[in-house]
Amino acid sequence: MKRSKVMVMLTAIMLAVTGMAGCSSKEEAGEAKKSPAVSTAPTTEALAPVKLKWVLRIPNQKDGEAVLTEVNKVLKEKINATLDIQFIEAAAFAEKTKLMIAAGEEFDLMFTAANYQFYENVAKGAFLPLDDLVKKHAPKAYGQIPENFWKATQINNKMYGFPNYQIAARQTVVAFRKDMVEKYGIDVKSIKKLEDMEPALAKMKAGESSDKFIMSGTNVIMMDYMNYMNLETLGGEGTPGAIDNNATDYKVINQYEHPSFINYVKTLKSWADKGYLNKDLALVKNVEELSKTGKIMAMMGNYKPGGEAEFKSRFGFDPVYAFLTDPLVSTSSVTGTMQAISRTSKNPERAMMFLELINTDKQLYNTLVYGIEGKHYKKTGDNTVELIPDSGYTTNVAWMLGNQLNAYLLPGVAADIPQKTDELNKSAKASRIMGFSFDTEPVKSESAQCKTIVDKYKDGFANGMFDVDSTLATMNKELKAAGMDKIIAEKQKQLDAWVAINKK
Repeated sequence: MKRSKVMVMLTAIMLAVTGMAGCSSKEEAGEAKKSPAVSTAPTTEALAPVKLKWVLRIPNQKDGEAVLTEVNKVLKEKINATLDIQFIEAAAFAEKTKLMIAAGEEFDLMFTAANYQFYENVAKGAFLPLDDLVKKHAPKAYGQIPENFWKATQINNKMYGFPNYQIAARQTVVAFRKDMVEKYGIDVKSIKKLEDMEPALAKMKAGESSDKFIMSGTNVIMMDYMNYMNLETLGGEGTPGAIDNNATDYKVINQYEHPSFINYVKTLKSWADKGYLNKDLALVKNVEELSKTGKIMAMMGNYKPGGEAEFKSRFGFDPVYAFLTDPLVSTSSVTGTMQAISRTSKNPERAMMFLELINTDKQLYNTLVYGIEGKHYKKTGDNTVELIPDSGYTTNVAWMLGNQLNAYLLPGVAADIPQKTDELNKSAKASRIMGFSFDTEPVKSESAQCKTIVDKYKDGFANGMFDVDSTLATMNKELKAAGMDKIIAEKQKQLDAWVAINKK
């Protein structure tokens, strides 16, 4: 009887403490609506040893094994696991992972994104639903990410992607080399649309040597460029079917017939004719390395607070930005960088425990991002680092490896950048269809065929290599024959159902 009373008292105390912890967590979240923590992982003693394989879109690192040795010391201690990373060059990633999945190759985790076959792979059954796994085995990481981000990863009300929390507010910019801005007196604040860039491009073309590329980074299907056109693709990037964000209805259209798309590719064509774009750049496999040689004068991309230091590390020059759009958060911007757990994984629970660690254990995450302290980077403060040149480990992709707000700050990055990033994510305008995800399963064959067709033409359009009117007519004719109308009808059907529930 006495023991029973003690147990009751202990239970009451534990419940009180749990309640207090819940209140504290809620207060720390402030106005941000965070996902609730749900459970805790088993103790290490109860876990059998396993080896996890992680497939990443990162070039092979000379000191990759040395870094993995340090990472595995932590993983062994905390979740009784060891990690193997398969590094794959960016240019080969889509095709190589496609073959791996088709062959049923065993792996546990894979970087994925809307423009890296996320929707296609979910439709193929390549990835596991994460709902139960994440709530049970990654409660802390789950609670750090806003709820609507998780909704963005859902297909048929099931989550298939684990967001790498980072800048999700997408703001399309042109990054000019700072030395070019100063040399030619470029007023970046006056540039609000592509046409405004013409005088700056003309000055650089006239003043620089012929072996330099004036513009790089143009595209025709990726999210940041579609944002510039005020178009939002439903489902995988490039597949027909988008909405016009300037409209008030929810009509799904063929974006490749929309006036803003036609104007965009015609602008690129005119740039190519004037020598601002060079088709040879389409053949370059590693634009980052080319940029570091000083051969690229400007490029389009996405802005993020404090991104200048990372940009310089990646592309080799100090950027000065011209802002072309306001910040927008959408399903696509959240699904722009995620991890997925493979259907072939023999240890999905442990894979999720690993995701919990890399999103909450700051030291582990930064080891994956920067390598070994003293060998690949040196600390310059409690939360700041400086990379050691030619160290043998330079991923340059903190955004691909976990919660980027946990990354040590590079030189020139202000201490409040993580906070500003979080604030920008929460203050940016949300897409009209935030949380809608297209299930490609009913039209997966047509989607695959149409994506192949778009892939055939996209680089030519991006580099101004085609006559726009005739080539667009040919591409749209091929898309129609491949089932474009069926895809658009299915997208409209699913979107109408979503609107009926979410826009009452």
